[in-house]
Amino acid sequence: MLLSGRCPKGADAIAELLWQDAGFEIIPFPADWSTRGRTAGFQRNQEMVDAARAFREAGAQVLCTAFLDLCRKLGCPQRGQEQLMPDTPGHFSHGTIHCRSRAQAAGIKTTSVIHPSPPF
Repeated sequence: MLLSGRCPKGADAIAELLWQDAGFEIIPFPADWSTRGRTAGFQRNQEMVDAARAFREAGAQVLCTAFLDLCRKLGCPQRGQEQLMPDTPGHFSHGTIHCRSRAQAAGIKTTSVIHPSPPF
């Protein structure tokens, strides 16, 4: 079963295609930007982590895989920071880092896959 943030580009879209082709179930968690505004993505992330924790507590094996791509937010004040890759300027997507940290805080086994730019 895949819990997906339903982002139309990048890892979410790729994972959903693979899961769908394999016939596996997808539980989508689209961010409600129109109602929740700028916090919608972070709220959605917490909802996914809460659902994953509930599955784990019910006996399921749960794994969070964070596909880290570089932040592409124009004018981001953190643009010059380095994060996880010491010789590579830039930092990773705020939403992915947030979801990964929430999963780790919940005790969910987390794997990070570093990909500086998705193939779109």
